[in-house]
Amino acid sequence: MRWTGLPLPPSPTRASLSLIIQAPLNYAIDENDRLIQVDGWFYDFAAANGWDGAEDCLGRVLWDFVAGEDLVKLQRILVRRIRSDVREVELPFRCDGPDVRREMTLRISANESGRLVLFSARMRDELPRPKPQPLLDMEVPRGGKTIEMCGWCDRFFVDDEWVEVEVAAERLSLFAREELPAITHGICPHCSELLLAA
Repeated sequence: MRWTGLPLPPSPTRASLSLIIQAPLNYAIDENDRLIQVDGWFYDFAAANGWDGAEDCLGRVLWDFVAGEDLVKLQRILVRRIRSDVREVELPFRCDGPDVRREMTLRISANESGRLVLFSARMRDELPRPKPQPLLDMEVPRGGKTIEMCGWCDRFFVDDEWVEVEVAAERLSLFAREELPAITHGICPHCSELLLAA
């Protein structure tokens, strides 16, 4: 089932994804945290970002699609709070690609009973990267080593600090390597505090 809310603008093509700045990507979960509605923008954004199988997401638990055990725990806490007393929050997050840096906002709200929770993600800004970052390209071959990425702000943990992908690539000499490290997902202290304080 696709989103049944307000009429949506026409779906974007891969070449016109910057139009999503104007239209939010909406999805909703039921009282069991199962995805029950998504809109056309959700599917198009997923496809343009290499998520094969997005069309099969309905009926599945939202947490199946969140990478990193710590991020799942924090988001579950946040959703429980929204359902029980907070009712609505708006948080900044990142959804970067190899060629772009995406600043986004996520609004999460619950209906009065708390049974239905609506997520609405809107792009605030999309900036091209001066140099594509293969570390963010999921199709690039990966080796046995790993690197941790914050699942909320897309920064990487390198040399005991959280840094942007460009800094991580430079510090680890990633452009000189044949294989890149596999990415594991966690959450940086700043984003952990952000989610807990919402």
